[in-house]
Amino acid sequence: MRRGIGLLAAVLLVAGCSGPARAAPSLAVGGGAIDEPLEAVVSGLAPGEEASVWARTTDDRGRLWTSWATFAADRDGRVDIARQAPVRGSYTGADPTGLLWSMRLPSGEPVRESRAALTGPEVRLTIGVDIDGRTVARAPVAVALHAPGVRSTPIAEDGVVGDLHLPPGPGPHPGVILLGGSEGGRPNPELGRFLAGKGFAVLGLAYFGLPGLPPALDRIPVEYGTRAVDWLRARPEVSGGRVGVVGLSRGGEFALLLGAFSPGVGAVASVVGSGAVFPGAARVGSSWTHGGAELPPLVLGSPGSPVDFLTSVARGRPGRFVDTQGTTATPEELDRAAIPVERSGAAFLLVSGERDEMWPSRRLLDVAAHRLGDRAEHVVQPGAGHLILDVPNLPTSYTAAVALVPGVFWAAGGGTPQANAAATADTVRRVVELFREEL
Repeated sequence: MRRGIGLLAAVLLVAGCSGPARAAPSLAVGGGAIDEPLEAVVSGLAPGEEASVWARTTDDRGRLWTSWATFAADRDGRVDIARQAPVRGSYTGADPTGLLWSMRLPSGEPVRESRAALTGPEVRLTIGVDIDGRTVARAPVAVALHAPGVRSTPIAEDGVVGDLHLPPGPGPHPGVILLGGSEGGRPNPELGRFLAGKGFAVLGLAYFGLPGLPPALDRIPVEYGTRAVDWLRARPEVSGGRVGVVGLSRGGEFALLLGAFSPGVGAVASVVGSGAVFPGAARVGSSWTHGGAELPPLVLGSPGSPVDFLTSVARGRPGRFVDTQGTTATPEELDRAAIPVERSGAAFLLVSGERDEMWPSRRLLDVAAHRLGDRAEHVVQPGAGHLILDVPNLPTSYTAAVALVPGVFWAAGGGTPQANAAATADTVRRVVELFREEL
């Protein structure tokens, strides 16, 4: 349900006494959930008059994020961001969420991470209207990051480490495991809470990089994940039956492994993952074991030269990991390292980015798609890069490149902010639909 519409009118100051002052334009705004359209309508303009609509918020680190779009009023003297395309601004095309995902830091502000530090139950925005460089109206609006009543609890029991995110109410609810990527630690808690708000009991499962877990992504037992599946299924808040697994990047690889080796998994979403096992962090041996034996990893036959990577960095451009991540692997090498997903009885959703520059996720997920046949849907997100699994419509201004060493060392993620925002919203929608249908 949408929240009530706030209305704020501001009086324009008119210099001199050349004529009567025009009635002030008015601004009506409304906000609901982060995955719903933002409402902003300006009235009282002259037909064709330009007005700039902007949005601002302050993140958890005290940094200002802002977006803007300039529109020409329609013949009724109105601007409606839901149906009109801006003539210029921080995004293009008619997009009722454009003012959300296109927010960015002021020019010159150092970027230390690819996403805004926005946590808590809601994002508080100020929406304003400028005419001829002067603000004539503004209004506050709150956008919910997850459904009210979601509860989160750190978990470290029975060898399982992570966070349990529960929907409102006693349940039982369908269970879902959320897996992060090569960054390690606890997977995105905001995404965990968002998915919990959709009615799932979500275990954000850490699998390395925390106390009690391996320090690096190297020889991780798949049985750790299957134990987490059983742990989640046994929770009183979780309904009977199989659980879902969703993972990003290396977490998408782990998700496919759990689909292959855990009978308790009923649905798998691998987002920019790999259908072939990759080497460990030290590039010696495998990232994963099963039954005490290493799963055969992909041998990178002709890795790209690190000189090319470092040359890009030295020139101020992001280095491209994709050149050393399996683009040169032969079909035979990919097949030898393939995850045996065909042995699973789960439903599969595979999502890759058309312009993924971290690794060739489209080619890597085709390995799984080929083995699954018509049992899997492989969605290739147009124009999108690697970072496309997050809470929808949060700022994507810095997802095309990731600051590994702020101000010094950037890695290419690929895509554009607009394509990544569209891909993120569509991917999360597909994931929610998969779990609602299969669990």
